[in-house]
Amino acid sequence: MRTQSSYSSSASLLKGSAQDCFGSRLELQLVLPNESKACRLWSDICKELSRIDKVFNSDNPASEVSVLNGSKTEIEPSEELKDALNLCEAYLIKTKKIFNIDKDGKLDFGGFIKGYAMQKIAKLILAAKVKDAFVNFGGSIIWAIGKQPYCPNWCFTLENPETEDEIAFFELGNEVLAISHDDSRYCCIRGKDPLECKILSLAYLQASPSQRMDMGYNFKGVEPQYFDL
Repeated sequence: MRTQSSYSSSASLLKGSAQDCFGSRLELQLVLPNESKACRLWSDICKELSRIDKVFNSDNPASEVSVLNGSKTEIEPSEELKDALNLCEAYLIKTKKIFNIDKDGKLDFGGFIKGYAMQKIAKLILAAKVKDAFVNFGGSIIWAIGKQPYCPNWCFTLENPETEDEIAFFELGNEVLAISHDDSRYCCIRGKDPLECKILSLAYLQASPSQRMDMGYNFKGVEPQYFDL
């Protein structure tokens, strides 16, 4: 993971980015009048991302998940991984077995890791009493609180990756936007919990109409939006 950051004193704004972060680029904006505090917070976020990578990233051969997948003997997982496995089991049931981290007998947290990481990032930002922030995980999951400097809110434009035409425009404030897509359409979920929103964007995209109806009983207040490519 390669990181960089810059700070604007006039806007009290720190901009940070992390390349090759779970296969994506993470971009972050923090509004903090104290530059040293903003830089410490960014450093803490980068450390947390590295820590999560060492546990859940199956593309990292040294991660705990990779070691478990490659072991021929039973290994006791860490408490964090046990908790994640229990959580994924609950979502497996709630999504009618659509969200499943078992891929041909191997653990694959690809649909979990970004939402989980965003949960941890949000916790760090809120603990630092930041009132205005925007985090974009490769256009896959976005978390926003407060507003952008000199603007009433934060904004995100969903574009067609091939034509760069605008598909949808979102104004965000104190919420999560999770986005998943296949070859024909996008599924967007807005909510409060980054992990749940990301999982649901994947599940609703793959679900049949009857499965979506059944899932609606487990996830009240969720209304997916679909956009054709």
